[in-house]
Amino acid sequence: MRHVLTLLLAPALCVSLAADSTGGLTGRVLTKDGQPIPNAIVTLRRTDITYIKEMKADAKGKYIQVGLAPVEYDITVHADGYVDIKDHFKVPLGDLMKKDFTLMTQAEAKTTPQPGAAPVDPGALLEDAGYQAYNDATVLYNAKDWKKAEPLFGKAYSSLTESLTKTKDEAAKGEIQDKLKTVTRAYGVVLYEVGKEDKAPVKYDLAKPFLEKALEANDKDTRVVDALLNIAKETKDKAATAKYQAALDAIVGPRPENAYNDGVTAYNANKFKEAKEFINKAILIDPRFADSYYMLGLIETNNNSLKAAKEAFRKCLELAPTGKHAGECKEFIKAL
Repeated sequence: MRHVLTLLLAPALCVSLAADSTGGLTGRVLTKDGQPIPNAIVTLRRTDITYIKEMKADAKGKYIQVGLAPVEYDITVHADGYVDIKDHFKVPLGDLMKKDFTLMTQAEAKTTPQPGAAPVDPGALLEDAGYQAYNDATVLYNAKDWKKAEPLFGKAYSSLTESLTKTKDEAAKGEIQDKLKTVTRAYGVVLYEVGKEDKAPVKYDLAKPFLEKALEANDKDTRVVDALLNIAKETKDKAATAKYQAALDAIVGPRPENAYNDGVTAYNANKFKEAKEFINKAILIDPRFADSYYMLGLIETNNNSLKAAKEAFRKCLELAPTGKHAGECKEFIKAL
């Protein structure tokens, strides 16, 4: 199921055989229950020279190829979602050989091995389940439907992790490891977003190890660092807050919004001295961030530094004459 074949469609075929020089092959590709498998690919390979011919089954599962040299061929039958079958035969001279093939799913083949089928990889079913869950979850992730995406990413992570320990295919292991990195990051982000929506610290605790793994894989991942920083702030982990703030600043540079938000928090707690320090830091980072001057005006008003407050409101109005605080700034200037 993990192999994708390039489909080389055979042109329209003439079913007449050139007697005494060639032969042909026809048949159907069916499920275990006898239902046709449309679009199954039947691949012929001559054993004596380099020659490959591919046929595509029609809506009734039927395939046909004439004009074949009467020699020995290896045949592979493939359809998405089924275990490949391999066989070996010789095309009869001047005759159309009929060969039907029954394909089984991985689950069916695990309990009822079919002749010529590739051995079932014990990790393949888990891998397929993990990929399917991931694909379904990604649609919800892109729609920001975090709560519905959460269990699907959880299933994808657990299925792929278990598949990694059971699969015998070394190439598949590399693919699974790469996909697990993507799943780990997405699952961590989703857990964080659900925690933020529900104001549930327990989700933050679940999200942290996944986000930390994602950060190990890519230490420049702004989305992950920002989530870890917000978790640290919400859980009042000062050491982690400093760590992830420094990491974020190293990636995108210092942002005035962070110092501004800290200033607002301190102001709302009536810690005006601390608030002013944060706001001055925001202004230092970006002197053109108008909100900082509005906040500084409020702080200076509470400190009874009316002249400084008036200057701050004027600066906010100068930088953002039609901004969200413009009306308030005008009223304050008139009143001071």
